[in-house]
This record gives sequence, structure tokens and C-alpha cells, in this order.
Amino acid sequence: MTPREPVSVLVERWETARMRTLLARRAQQGIADPADYWAELRLGVEIAEAVLSGRWCVLANLLRFGTVKSWAEVGGALGMSETDARDGFARWLSGQVDLFSQSGIGVSPRERDELAMLAEAVPL
Repeated sequence: MTPREPVSVLVERWETARMRTLLARRAQQGIADPADYWAELRLGVEIAEAVLSGRWCVLANLLRFGTVKSWAEVGGALGMSETDARDGFARWLSGQVDLFSQSGIGVSPRERDELAMLAEAVPL
């Protein structure tokens, strides 16, 4: 597995490919290089994955701060239904406990219990 590039580098590369495709279309010199379209597509996915990778950690902190009013609020922020947000957090939490038991990183059983209790207190 190759190390991930910083998001700023990915965005810069995406913007460069995007600009080439836009300029080629505006100059009416035919279509842009298909490699630039592929780069836009691939880099866009990498950027989205990098940006979204920490969303459940952020939610765990919001739960700890006591600032989550409802799962509908969480779902709205994540662009999903409240049920998908609640279930997604539960899956992430379960996976983090498994990771902790295998490697010592992730969420300990004690932290899981705390976060599960906080999550259960949030209304749908």
C-alpha cells in the first residue's frame, strides 16, 4: 500500500487536470486529453476518501462534548439519513474495538461503552 499524499497535493493535482480540461474545451481545440479526465475522476475519489476518513472520529468527539442534538442533525451533516448515520457510527465503533483487540490502536472496550452510551442517548 502506497502512502497517501497530503490532501493539499491531491487537490493541486486535481485542479491542474481540471484546468487543462476546461481550457481545452473553451479553446475549442477538440476534446481534452482523456488522461486528464481520468485524473480528475481518480483524484476526486482520493480527495473524498481522505476528507471523509475521519468523520466518525469527529462524531465521537462531538458525542463526548455533548453537542449532538439528534441523529437527524448528524445525518444532515454527513449527507445521509439519521438511521444510516447511527448505524454507520455503530459499525465504525465495532470495527475500532476489533482493531484495538488486534493491534492496540482504535477504541478500547471502555471507550466503546462510553461512546455507545452517548450514542444511545441521542434521539433519532
